[in-house]
Formats: sequence, structure tokens, C-alpha cells
Amino acid sequence: MKVLVIGGSGQTGHRLCEILRQNEIEFLAPARSELDIADAQALHDILNEFQPSMVVNCSGYRSLSRAEQEPSLCFAINRDAIAALADLCHAMGMILIHLSSYLVFDGSKSEPYTEEDEPNPQGVLACSIWQGEQQIRDRCPRHIILRVGWVISARRENMVNRTLTALRLHKPITVASDKLGNPTPAENVAKVFMTILYQLDCDAQVFGTYHYAGVEAVSESKFNEVIYNEASQFEDLPINCIKVVETEQLERLRARRNDRLANRKILRTFGIHAKPWRTGLVRIMKKLYEQGS
Repeated sequence: MKVLVIGGSGQTGHRLCEILRQNEIEFLAPARSELDIADAQALHDILNEFQPSMVVNCSGYRSLSRAEQEPSLCFAINRDAIAALADLCHAMGMILIHLSSYLVFDGSKSEPYTEEDEPNPQGVLACSIWQGEQQIRDRCPRHIILRVGWVISARRENMVNRTLTALRLHKPITVASDKLGNPTPAENVAKVFMTILYQLDCDAQVFGTYHYAGVEAVSESKFNEVIYNEASQFEDLPINCIKVVETEQLERLRARRNDRLANRKILRTFGIHAKPWRTGLVRIMKKLYEQGS
């Protein structure tokens, strides 16, 4: 097994690289300064030189708010660059494993989304993610697309870091009581990738789209309450900073009631059991405070 990790400095990619290193698996994770995923020639050159058997793409444009102001850049990274990567992987006989998101769904379903549900992306970011998925399906048959829930970690911007920053600045946090999702530690996503890599290395024919999300769906308001309670063990925080509303009171792109994903297919195919997010959150909080966040 020889793995190229694109986006190795991100939440999931960073942890995946640590696991690959621990397992003494040959891999390459070029920094963003070394590889611009939107540069097709640079992609070709690094694939041609390193000759990986599998490519894991953890990179992507992720900012929901900025995407509406810079759609061209968002689509260039999440759709056009992915199309070029899929073409190259197919032409060079490499398996492409791609990190995607619950955002491809519109959030209106009353039950957790399965892989059989029809995506209906809303807004620039979601549309770019969905169209990137489609490019992979059309161009590279030997692929895995992994959609994940609310990814959290001690790295980069995510719900945990945003909440802590707002609390420390005494800024009000507006969260919905009826918006449900699955917090999903990036560490667990990286372990899922490793399980998939091992099975693909054994020539398992398991290509397709899968969902993975942390066990126990929770409302956005309850999750922020848990973050607050965990953080309060490390420092004094202001009270009454979390304002609880219903989704109708949020701006359009955040007014989604359901971000939940079902884990049944990935369990049936790979034997991967989803893990509780609460233990992962405790480790994340400890790491953040050890780092002096």
C-alpha cells in the first residue's frame, strides 16, 4: 500500500497521516504550498512521481459563509479540481477516496439520511460539494466517497473552536433547538479511512458512497451546552451567552433541521461501528487546553 494524502494539514488529513506513520505505511502528504489541488499539472506531476496505489482527498473549500461571496473559487476547488483528480486517478490506475459532507442534503428529511436518499444541495458550498461527488462517479469508477457529519477536532475551524472563541469574547451564540446532527470527531473519521484502505489493499470490491457519523444525534443547542460544560472545567466562562432559537429564526443557509446521517451501509460493508462523540469531545477539549487554546 502506498498512499497520497491531499489535505494532510486539515482536521481529518492530519490525523490520518499520524495513523499511517504509526502503522509504517508509505505515504506522502504534500503541504498546500507544495501542491495546489486546483493546479492540474501539479497534480499530474506528483501522482506520476510518487505513484501511489491510493489517493485520499481530505482537502476542500469548507467555508459556508464565504462561498456565497466567492463562488468561482469554491467551485474551482470542490468541483473542477476534483474532476481533474478523478481523471488522473482513473488514467493512472489509482483508487480515489474522497471526503464529502452531509451538506449535499437539504436537511428537510425527518429521519437520518441514507446513501439511497437523493441529494438536494442548497447554496454555493453544498452545490459545489455535490457536483464534486458527481465528477468522481462519472470519471473514476474505482472510488470511495465518504460523507461525514459535524466534524470536530482540536485543529482548524469547527463548531467546538467557534463556540469557545465566541464565549471568550463574550459574543452571543445563536443556536437552534430543533437542528439535529451527529458530531463526528476527525480522529474517528481518520480511523474509518484506515479500515477502508486496508480492505481496498486486499482487493475488496467495495467501491461507492458511504456515510459515517458519530453515535447519538444531538441538537445544535444541546451540543453547544455540552461544549460549554466541558470548557467550564478548565476556565471561567460568561453565562447567558448561548441564545437558543428555532431554525426559522436562523439565516437561510443555516436553517436546516436535519444533518443526521445513517451508518448502516458502512457497518454492513466494512464492519465499521460508529463511535460515541462524547468521549471524542472530552479528548478534544483536553487537547485544546493543553495547547493553550
